[in-house]
Amino acid sequence: MIESATLRLRVWREDDVPQLLVLRNNVALQAQLLAHARGSDAAQVREWLQRRSDGLDGRLWVVADRASDEALGYVQITGLEPVDRRAELGICLAPQAQGRGRGRETLGALLPHLRNTQGLRKLSLRIRADNTAALRCYTGLGFEICGRLRQHVFIDGAWQDLVLMEVFLEPPCAA
Repeated sequence: MIESATLRLRVWREDDVPQLLVLRNNVALQAQLLAHARGSDAAQVREWLQRRSDGLDGRLWVVADRASDEALGYVQITGLEPVDRRAELGICLAPQAQGRGRGRETLGALLPHLRNTQGLRKLSLRIRADNTAALRCYTGLGFEICGRLRQHVFIDGAWQDLVLMEVFLEPPCAA
């Protein structure tokens, strides 16, 4: 478990499934995350959580309110390469948890943990070029733009550009 001032990053529990089901089926939110909502049911969400939690190439944490322990979203690393000590980062927060600095707080707690306990030296991510709030958040945490994929995904009836970002966790990351 990883804790910050107001948040807790923890393993998923059965009582998280209803909230995570809502997030996985939120078409607008999934489009912002470069995914397509596919109409998941509770069993599919459990399977997804098991796969992400038990995988050798990644980790998943539920982002929960520290006081109530209510699930607010999740954060994950995928494509974990132990030799290269790198992975890809993804975060999903419920709409009601956005715009309050919780993404920054989540990643501010997670990045040092990934460096200190997982031995990671580099994280990368892909985001929609029009996601200015996420760009500000990631830039504030030390991520730098390292590329752009033009008209790379078809979402919301239009081709969208993706921005590629990366952060080196050595020397110590900004948190």
